[in-house]
Amino acid sequence: MRQIMVSESTFRKLIELKNHWSFQQGRVTNPEVLRILNKVKKEIFGYTDSTPPREIEEICKKKSREQLEMERERFTEAYQKLLVSGYDFEPEYTLDEHIRRMLELIDEEKEIYL
Repeated sequence: MRQIMVSESTFRKLIELKNHWSFQQGRVTNPEVLRILNKVKKEIFGYTDSTPPREIEEICKKKSREQLEMERERFTEAYQKLLVSGYDFEPEYTLDEHIRRMLELIDEEKEIYL
């Protein structure tokens, strides 16, 4: 693989994209990020990852559509802040591995969803 030099802002954007990929693939492994995400979910939605699906469904049924939309927007804002916070969502998945994976997807002409 070729070596490239990038600015600090570009590097931060690459980490943000890697973090987004890890989140979308359900592979967030950083305990601190998981703690923060669960805290935010509890504050906004009233439940965490450990809440049983049936209980989540009951909580959601008690809320209006407008309230659910507002909560989604609040979570999106909190998530965006966490993406750029400097935390690495999946530390064992390196940036080099992520770049290799993206190149494989490009070579295979597969869609990359952001």
